[in-house]
Amino acid sequence: MKKIVLTLCACFALCASCYAAEALFGDKLEKADYDPAVWSINENGELAAARDAAIWTKEKIGDCKISFEYKMSPKANAGFLIKCSDKGNWIPNTIEIQLLEDAGQTPTYHNNAAFYGYQAPMKNVSKPAGEWNKMEVECKGSVIKVWLNGEFVNQIDTKQWTDKKISPNGTEIEGKFQGKALADADLEGYIGFQGLHGKTSVFYRNIKICK
Repeated sequence: MKKIVLTLCACFALCASCYAAEALFGDKLEKADYDPAVWSINENGELAAARDAAIWTKEKIGDCKISFEYKMSPKANAGFLIKCSDKGNWIPNTIEIQLLEDAGQTPTYHNNAAFYGYQAPMKNVSKPAGEWNKMEVECKGSVIKVWLNGEFVNQIDTKQWTDKKISPNGTEIEGKFQGKALADADLEGYIGFQGLHGKTSVFYRNIKICK
């Protein structure tokens, strides 16, 4: 019971602190760095992409709390991208929190709310395709925390990830990320979303940030 109460309190604190939140990319994407041929806001006020190209903040951001909702089509695959140091070569220079249509699956470091390629979430609380999920992410120094649909599901302290190939708990990091230790990641970076990855759609709404 104590663990449950602490988790709920942590989530409530995150939500309550965002009373002064502002739109991450601006109301009309004026704060975003993106290709208008790829990204647009539809008639329902939802952000969507026509193909696989990321949308980014124009400026690097450090400590913050971000919340957003996302709806995935069957087999959809995308990512929430933070602490990016190189937009042109973002995959090895970004921490990606996976967004995946995976309701009912056993969590791995490829699943929804995972630190992609590094660490699986503690549990799967994903909603089925066609339903809105809500994710909240807190970045404070080297510590990143993730809530999904009101539940605390993942946490990482990049300072502890000093080995390029092996995680602090002894598991292997995915090969394409073994060139740079997470401990060397910048504490500030661009924030963004991965575009249409595959042939199914992802929609985003209510993307808010508190700094």
